[in-house]
Amino acid sequence: MFLKGFLLLGLVALAASDANGEPPRAGEELVFFPFDDHSVPLTKGLVLTLMPGRKSATNPGLGIDRDHPGKPVLAIGKKGDPDEKRVYFMGSVLYVEGTYHLWYTGHDGSSRQVCYAVSEDGLNWTKPDLGLVEYKGNKENNLVSLGEGEPMPGYSALVIHDPEDPDPARRFKMIREVSPNAIIASVSADGLSWQPAAGNEDIMKGCSLEPSGFIRHKGVYYLNGHGGPIPHPIATRGYMRPQKRMMVTLMSYDFEHWADAGIISFRRDNVPPRPPLDFEFHRGEQVHLGASLWDRGNVILGFYGQYHNETNDRRDAVVDLGLVVSNDGLHFREPLPDYKIVPSFEENDRAERRLTQGQAFQNIGNRTFVYYGIWPEIDRNSPTGVRVATWPKDRLGYFATPGHAKEGAHCVTAPFTPLSDNATVSLNATGLSEEGTLQVEVLDEFFQPLSGYTAADFQPIPHDSGLRFPVAWKGAETLKKWDHPIRLRTNWIGPHPEETKLWAVYVE
Repeated sequence: MFLKGFLLLGLVALAASDANGEPPRAGEELVFFPFDDHSVPLTKGLVLTLMPGRKSATNPGLGIDRDHPGKPVLAIGKKGDPDEKRVYFMGSVLYVEGTYHLWYTGHDGSSRQVCYAVSEDGLNWTKPDLGLVEYKGNKENNLVSLGEGEPMPGYSALVIHDPEDPDPARRFKMIREVSPNAIIASVSADGLSWQPAAGNEDIMKGCSLEPSGFIRHKGVYYLNGHGGPIPHPIATRGYMRPQKRMMVTLMSYDFEHWADAGIISFRRDNVPPRPPLDFEFHRGEQVHLGASLWDRGNVILGFYGQYHNETNDRRDAVVDLGLVVSNDGLHFREPLPDYKIVPSFEENDRAERRLTQGQAFQNIGNRTFVYYGIWPEIDRNSPTGVRVATWPKDRLGYFATPGHAKEGAHCVTAPFTPLSDNATVSLNATGLSEEGTLQVEVLDEFFQPLSGYTAADFQPIPHDSGLRFPVAWKGAETLKKWDHPIRLRTNWIGPHPEETKLWAVYVE
């Protein structure tokens, strides 16, 4: 089949990519984003700004990316296909040595089943005839199989590739929602033919959870969604269920056995000591479906469903996507509260304003792609499909200095140990000029400059903008090996550094 014979890279490999090379694995690179206040905790004279994803080639209100397709990258199928009515995306995109692979759920008017697509560039997708499942009298369809050629029912399809698993039959792992009370674990050798996870298919033990994020981070599997084993502290009027949607995370060390207990990772509703605003289940600010996750090694980025509703009728809800970050897979925080990193504002085809996040992040060439879907509630026949928001690569947010605070503006990372000897340091920066630029120093953990890596040793970088400027010091293009942790300090220098923006620092 299409995936057999390839060495697949899972979500742990979805790190920054060079235009002419493979993306480094998350364990091979540290990424210091300005919006990660754990990895970059200290600043002076700097302001954080986030940037929303771009969704159009021509409409300024949607953010312009001249190469954006301006429409869903994967649309519904033709009559008689398993996705002829709707394409739902609470699915996954993985990268396979130059090819991209997508799992989603298609609806044919009566059932919702897991389907598959493939692409060479992340924008133009093909639905291959896999020949695995008989559907309407033939096997010419893109349905993945469960067991002996059966279709795979599901509302979501969260897939990772797990090359460290010694059993080849378990190197693809999927968690899918069949219903909120049936969260099913499956394994596969090729990502197309699936089997129930041995001995423990229903991992939630009847617990109500609607999942959105699934990763393996530092040897532990994490799954999050809204619902789960933790009751809301305030009883819902008229309901025997949690009052508000909040993000709950669960853990496992072997994928099949999950702890019965979980943690509230992130929430948006008021709880004591803040007084509750209301007692209606569908009303208010909430977290829809938890957060899909992008593991960048030292930091995990999460795109969560930012649910808004002024009534207790969920058909009135609007769902944007917000940004949260974590450094352990359990505790998440929002860099700028309520910021819409992917706004639901006016899809080009007038799709309903309820976005769903997918486990689908890719750095492709010089752009970052985040795939998402539509939750149709008012009109089930309104547009759906898999869509994409884009940014210049890794430019989700930046540090800059306002003119009145430019004197001595800088930021300092947390102490860290480079992942290997002779690690390189690079900057993702814009607006560098003779009037204002950036300068990098290496400090010990007590903030003392290290010999050979001081501000005086720093070699000026080009007066330009770039996605990955390598930096160097006199006589040193890489970091030496120290017997103690180090910090990086980035300085804004020059008479007018106000236009200089720092988007990321890489240590690879």
